[in-house]
Amino acid sequence: MGIYRGAGGTGDSTTDASINEVTQQAINAANSATAASGSATAAANSAAGVATSATNAANSATAAANSATAASTSKDTSTAQATIATTKAGEAATSATNSANSATASAGSATTASNAQTAAANSATAAANSATAAASSASTATTKASEASTSAGTATTKASESSTSATNSANSSTASANSATASSNSASGASTSASTATTKASEAAASATAAANSATQTADKLPLAGGAMTGPITTNSTFDGVDIATRDAVLTSTTNTVNNLSNLFDPIGASVAMAIALGG
Repeated sequence: MGIYRGAGGTGDSTTDASINEVTQQAINAANSATAASGSATAAANSAAGVATSATNAANSATAAANSATAASTSKDTSTAQATIATTKAGEAATSATNSANSATASAGSATTASNAQTAAANSATAAANSATAAASSASTATTKASEASTSAGTATTKASESSTSATNSANSSTASANSATASSNSASGASTSASTATTKASEAAASATAAANSATQTADKLPLAGGAMTGPITTNSTFDGVDIATRDAVLTSTTNTVNNLSNLFDPIGASVAMAIALGG
């Protein structure tokens, strides 16, 4: 299109521009300026939305800090569990020691019972020997009447001693039986103590495993002081109620719209057309 130069035409020998066409071009320029102003307003509103997103991001950071605090509390819990595990292990060791002592005492009681049985056997042998001697003395008394009285007295004494020995032997046997019973009871107690020690050791191992697992979970959490992530952060939900994917699409669309308006609106051409319309 030729440039309007006032009265006399545009310098085009075939087509002269009219004042109406120039006026229309000025109106079109004004409309484009109005549209550009509207786009600028929309861009400002988008910027306000971006500021709101930044605020939401700050709130999300605060929530992350609270999560880190919870992780620190979990770590303290792990330390307490480790202390409990150590105490349980100490109790298990004490139970094992008591069990060993009880087994030693049982062995001593069994030895005592065996000695008592040996003594009883010896007493019975002595009683048998005494009875044999008494029978020999009686036979000798029959043969020698003069020695019968003395031998009879000796036989009576021997018989009394034999009776006493037999009584002692019976008492020793009873004591031996009692010692054997006590030994059996001690052995049963030792077995119970050993079972308790095994249970305590198992509990201590379970507590130690729980403490180790808790410590591992604490180590996997982001520290309160912050740290570097080794991969992208993804979510199938939102950050503090903001859908990041949707917000990104809105910002991209707004940016493209502003760029397109910048390509369509020619501020220099609009200024020239306005100047021409005003007779400049």
